[in-house]
Amino acid sequence: MLDWFEDKTLNNQLNAIKDKLQKDLKSGNNYFNESLDYLLEDGGKMLRPILLLIGSRFGKLYKKKGDDLVDIATAIETLHVATLLHDDVIDEAKLRRGKESIQSKYSKEYAIYMGDYLLSKCFLLLTELNVPKELAIALAKVVSRICIGEILQFKNRYNMNTSLFGYLRVVSGKTAALFAISLSAGSYITKADDKTIKRLAHAGYQLGMAFQIVDDLLDFIGDEEEVGKDLRSDILKGYYCLPVIFALNDESEYKDSIREIFSCGIDENNIQQVILLIKKSGAIEKCRNLAIRYHDRALQVINRLPKNSGYDLLMELLPRLIDRVK
Repeated sequence: MLDWFEDKTLNNQLNAIKDKLQKDLKSGNNYFNESLDYLLEDGGKMLRPILLLIGSRFGKLYKKKGDDLVDIATAIETLHVATLLHDDVIDEAKLRRGKESIQSKYSKEYAIYMGDYLLSKCFLLLTELNVPKELAIALAKVVSRICIGEILQFKNRYNMNTSLFGYLRVVSGKTAALFAISLSAGSYITKADDKTIKRLAHAGYQLGMAFQIVDDLLDFIGDEEEVGKDLRSDILKGYYCLPVIFALNDESEYKDSIREIFSCGIDENNIQQVILLIKKSGAIEKCRNLAIRYHDRALQVINRLPKNSGYDLLMELLPRLIDRVK
């Protein structure tokens, strides 16, 4: 994703964030530093820092707050990486970003400790920056929403009756809330007007919902090597993403067959049959349509923003989030 944009300033800021992650997260322990290098060596999508930097273009102090923006974006990316470490422990994921996950390579316990350390570093970075109280509170609330989202998802494991509303509530906390604050925080720091800040938060929320639905779709239509994680592993562990929820609950000629297999238990012997039935049920197309609906909602909000370089970058980013499943 780092090569998506030709904007030189944005790319320079992203490189500065990558350097800061490597520098500021290190400890005095060589073993930890080696594992951190392993974790950060591919850089990831950096989507949340990208959103923050794009959002900053809507404020009048944009050109004067470069260092602050890099620092805050680093803190938000640190928070995101910490949640991924904990996610992989819960999901028992063997892969992350196309390579062996920290929990698989080093141990579950180590991944938890590492995630805890990164969470503490996130808030230490924010404290050292002396960010506005309102922004610090908003970020703390996002962490709470992420945790509640994870708790709700865990509670619904193996629940064949999980509703679309229940799924969207989880995604709202796990993904969309962090997208919303990422896109709006930069504009808050650069002193955009209140209406613009609120619109950026709203657009970020809609983008986050679309992004997570697309991510769920890739579990079914993506290539494991390209997606960079264990495909379909969530089903075996009782975490039902949106295609599964649609297939289990929406009327189709395959619904009863799918529910019968789930009732008897999913395993390695029948999961391919389940995947085939889910694809035949029309669930994939319903997911695509819902992702596009959230994309279009984001676009409606973005079109009401001031027309500047931030707007241009958002319009460049927006279709790429959906194109992954077209």
